[in-house]
Amino acid sequence: MQQISRGDTEQSGKRQSSGKRKLSDQGEPSQPRSQRTISEHFSGRHTPEPNNPKSQKRSRLSPSPPHSSSTTNTASHTMYPISGSPPRQGTALGRGLPGSNGPARTPGLNTNARQNPFSPHTGAKKLVVKNLRSGPRLNQDAYFEKVWKQFEAALTAIFNDRKPESSLEELYKGGENVCRQGRAALLASKLQDRCKEEFVSGNMRKNLLNRAGGSTDVDALRAVIEAWSAWRAKLVTIRWIFYYLDQSFLLHSKGHPTILEMGLIQFRLYIFSDASLKPKILNGAYDLIAADRDADTKALADSNLLREAMALFHNLDVYTSDFEPLFMAESEKYVNAWSQQQASGTLAAYVENAHRLIEREVERCGLFSFNRSTKLKLSELLDETLVTKRTGLLTGEKEVLDLMRAGNNTALKQLYGLLERKGLRLELKPAFRNYIIQEGEDILFDQGKEVDMISELLQFKQKVNDIWITAFESDEDLGHVLREAFGVFMNKGKKMESTGGTDNPKSGEMIAKYVDRLLKGGYKLPPGRKPEEVSLVSDDAELDRQLDQVLDLFRFVHGKAVFEAFYKNDLARRLLMKRSASNDAEKSMLARLKNECGSSFTHNLESMFNDMDTAADEMTAFKRSQQEERGGRSPFEFEVNVLSAASWPSYPDIPVRIPSIIARSINRFESFYHTKHTGRKLTWKHQLAHCQLNANFPLGKKNLVVSSFQAIVLLLFNDIPDGESMQYSQIQEATGLSYPELTRTLQSLACAKYRVLTKTPKGKDVNPTDQFSYNANFSDKQLRIKINQIQLKETKEETKTTHERVAADRHFETQAAIVRIMKSRKNLSHAELISEVISATKSRGVLQPAEIKGEIEKLIEKEYIERKEGTNQYSYMA
Repeated sequence: MQQISRGDTEQSGKRQSSGKRKLSDQGEPSQPRSQRTISEHFSGRHTPEPNNPKSQKRSRLSPSPPHSSSTTNTASHTMYPISGSPPRQGTALGRGLPGSNGPARTPGLNTNARQNPFSPHTGAKKLVVKNLRSGPRLNQDAYFEKVWKQFEAALTAIFNDRKPESSLEELYKGGENVCRQGRAALLASKLQDRCKEEFVSGNMRKNLLNRAGGSTDVDALRAVIEAWSAWRAKLVTIRWIFYYLDQSFLLHSKGHPTILEMGLIQFRLYIFSDASLKPKILNGAYDLIAADRDADTKALADSNLLREAMALFHNLDVYTSDFEPLFMAESEKYVNAWSQQQASGTLAAYVENAHRLIEREVERCGLFSFNRSTKLKLSELLDETLVTKRTGLLTGEKEVLDLMRAGNNTALKQLYGLLERKGLRLELKPAFRNYIIQEGEDILFDQGKEVDMISELLQFKQKVNDIWITAFESDEDLGHVLREAFGVFMNKGKKMESTGGTDNPKSGEMIAKYVDRLLKGGYKLPPGRKPEEVSLVSDDAELDRQLDQVLDLFRFVHGKAVFEAFYKNDLARRLLMKRSASNDAEKSMLARLKNECGSSFTHNLESMFNDMDTAADEMTAFKRSQQEERGGRSPFEFEVNVLSAASWPSYPDIPVRIPSIIARSINRFESFYHTKHTGRKLTWKHQLAHCQLNANFPLGKKNLVVSSFQAIVLLLFNDIPDGESMQYSQIQEATGLSYPELTRTLQSLACAKYRVLTKTPKGKDVNPTDQFSYNANFSDKQLRIKINQIQLKETKEETKTTHERVAADRHFETQAAIVRIMKSRKNLSHAELISEVISATKSRGVLQPAEIKGEIEKLIEKEYIERKEGTNQYSYMA
């Protein structure tokens, strides 16, 4: 039977673009790629029939209209050929049907011989295409019933896990023929009904209900998954049989699903949506998740079964509509119960377990192919329940302070990570600030550990930095809190005996003394470093590193006046007694201070170094002149440092009787100096002098490094016989020293580590009734012994005096700033004056409004300014 249809070619073109697999249609004639004229096409193949007299007539060539008999059996449903080479428009397709007499032949073409170009009117006038052989018609209904019985038998065999009696090729051909007869829709409907009634809603559903009746939800889920896997395997075989139907009709039909889609829809409709099976399937899947969540029942968790269940939900397209709501509802109950239980424990345990729970839940979403929407919803649930609802627990000051004091950076990092999930990281600011201030004040005002104050502050600073960097991920806002908190406690003053009753900050004094120890070469092992690490670097490099560390603390100090006063005193001792470990280190520290505070801050310090260089030149010239005058060497070395009083600390004049041999050298130097510099006056500060004495003890000779007062006292014992002693009053009369100075000097010689004198009676304190004698039994392993350590340190009285002087200078500076401002502005309100005074004095430290108000009252009493009656205004009094 021939089918000539324009629609065949067009629809075949659509099938090619669908990308589906096509079966090749055998027997289609290939089409020429170029079109020829009809006379050229048939001139070489036509042989005129002798019995046809009309074959010799010339007639106009015209195609005959299509015969109605060729289109009587056109299919009511459009069919799509699945051949790889679709026929072109107007091409006749010839196919043989079972029961026909033979394949359809291509009809003969009636044409004359090739047209002569000189005879344009010769040739055939009419082209007629006829079906020269027609067979008996096929009874399509009988054929369909026959084929369907074969299909029924095959489907029954497949449903019962048997092999069909008919071959797959025969079944496929039967389906193809039925489709070509226009009964594709009927075949699809009967196939769908057969699968539903005989198997899915029948045997499969009954078996699953029987298995799920007395089993657990997990076992019911396992049975459904096994049935789904078996059903998918059966669908593959069914699709092989009905492949032509699936590809040529179902694939393009809007009212009929493909075979695989039909199987999925039926399974979802009659198995998953069953009122008895659906709850068990969903609850079984969640039971697997609950078993995975519960560490005590890990043995019950079946990861493969859970993974297959998620695949089932995705395949049936019920994940979002059915499984996800159940999962989120049950997860909310679980997380709430978990949070309530864990909140009763410590904060460290809560954040650790919460962090682990979040990681495990997120990991499960990826491991078992949960939807991204589920992961997002679950993350929001965890954040809301574990963080937002527990903000009070997570940011409780006491609990957070305990973690910081314990140095539990791991728990702090987990805490910061939890709060960061909801943007609550700044809730840690109060606890972090209070921790720094409280710990810093405890270190700062611990009078029993003043010597180690800066070392402990450096260790504390390192600890806080580790918390900020490691736990808080260098958060910029928390970094501001760190610097602000350090500035608060480092500049907090407290009236103590060690500060002379002033409220000067203690930090400036202790930083100066710590730098003094470093520059003397007495730096300790830095915090957080091992001895082997320090040994790998040079001493200079390690000293520079520690100076940089202490400068980090120095930057927090607002008022530098206390540091400047104590640093100047310590620098003077180091320079005068030659105790600096390195002159380069001194210059390096000076450069650092200049960079931090400006040249005005270090002007006097630089002048001190210049005075030492000038003094060295003066001493060289003096020694040269003495050699020229005396022509011999002096019995002892004598050195003098001439210093400018404006640049150096002020020292009191302490009366003392100088031994005659030293007094003569002093007089000679004064004569030399006055000869060079007329109009200058020298004031001798003997308490700053030091010397070395050669002592002859019965047990060995020693070289004693002592202060000038110690040397004067020791030289007195050269003038008394051996074995005799001197009274305290005799020593005081001979030396002319005051009671405090003499007591401190004798205590260092008779009660300290090196007792070159013997005190009677024995004890650590020196009394005016004590007697002192030469210690003939003194011995020590060292040849050179330093006894002048007391001289190198500030006494409590000197410290108190320094604090009082700084406080007085501070008052004078504040009053001077107020007078300058009022003199230029004439009239100001109280608030404006306070603001301008703070701005004018901030380079020396931030003043409190109460301090400024006190200075204003003093100036009002001195009649520098006056307060206008009834107003809050001040005016300058000329």
